[in-house]
Amino acid sequence: MPVLAQFVAVAIALYLWESAAWMPLRGVVLRRRKTGPGWKVVDPESLFTTRKFGLVPLFPVPPDGGFAPCQIPPLLTDGAGNFLTEGPRGRIIVIGPLDWDDLTPAPRHLMAGGVKIAISSPRSWEMLRRARIRGLSLEEATLLSFRRSLSPARAAREWKRWQRISAPLRWYGPALAAGFFLLLPWVYLNLNGLQVLLFALWLWFLMAGTACQLWWLGSKVYPAAKTEFRSDALLSLLVPFHAMRALETAAIHAMATTHPAALLLSTGDWENPWFKKLVRRFIHPLPSDAADRDYAESSTRLMFPILASRSISLDDLNQPPGRGGDAAAAGYCPRCHGLFLPAVATCPDCPGLRIRELA
Repeated sequence: MPVLAQFVAVAIALYLWESAAWMPLRGVVLRRRKTGPGWKVVDPESLFTTRKFGLVPLFPVPPDGGFAPCQIPPLLTDGAGNFLTEGPRGRIIVIGPLDWDDLTPAPRHLMAGGVKIAISSPRSWEMLRRARIRGLSLEEATLLSFRRSLSPARAAREWKRWQRISAPLRWYGPALAAGFFLLLPWVYLNLNGLQVLLFALWLWFLMAGTACQLWWLGSKVYPAAKTEFRSDALLSLLVPFHAMRALETAAIHAMATTHPAALLLSTGDWENPWFKKLVRRFIHPLPSDAADRDYAESSTRLMFPILASRSISLDDLNQPPGRGGDAAAAGYCPRCHGLFLPAVATCPDCPGLRIRELA
């Protein structure tokens, strides 16, 4: 294989490696639909997962300007002094009573009473940290941060601000990708050594512009993730593939304090299947799981007033599914909407939930 072909093959492989995001299994990625309003929801558990994180592939080209990696806040209190967190596959983990001294933040995790909670960004801890500075208890701070993350108005402001301040990255990435993968091979084959060097210098200036934008974002806009932004800025100076995906990398920090349900509600996309499934989890907690019931009750108290303020009724979100062409189906699970034959009494995926009869 010629040297140029080997170089291009390795470059494409490295670019595809950079074209992926690792998200906590507690979060989801929202993507603006290319046609029509609304969002497409990408679950990190759908492709490849580790114990705490899931892989979300990014569009190879161009950089995804509608990429909104959101997550559910790491902690929720049940109102009785215990703290809960959502683990893999939606399993609710009871941590127990906590105080500020029981929390240890890290770049990708939050240690809470010995439980390691995956987070996408240090900004996931930012609202708790600010509440602590104000003198609130951990329980008050947890409720406040969860309520703020669920606010559709706040989610709309966060998304609008991110769209505005990320504007330079929206053309740095495509220009760098086109220059590296399309123009650089042509320049190498058709021009002399000095011209190739000058063109490579131009590409590096694009990388430097990306690095400066990331450095500014970390210093002025998102100081809670300053270290991460500066690390990405230095990598963008040295690795062109990292600079090409700077928009999506920075979006992980920008949207780290926004609940995905809030962003969906902020644009009126409450008919989204993922949102309906989330609400059904709260309406129909697992009867055999006390932690799931406590988590559902606490989430209900925080989310349902928001729904009521938008004239969204629970009946709208809790409609039975259609048969989907399955004429033999006689019942359904009210939580996961699985369809079952008449002989099935309880849902195997939602232990303890009785099957309801299809109309």
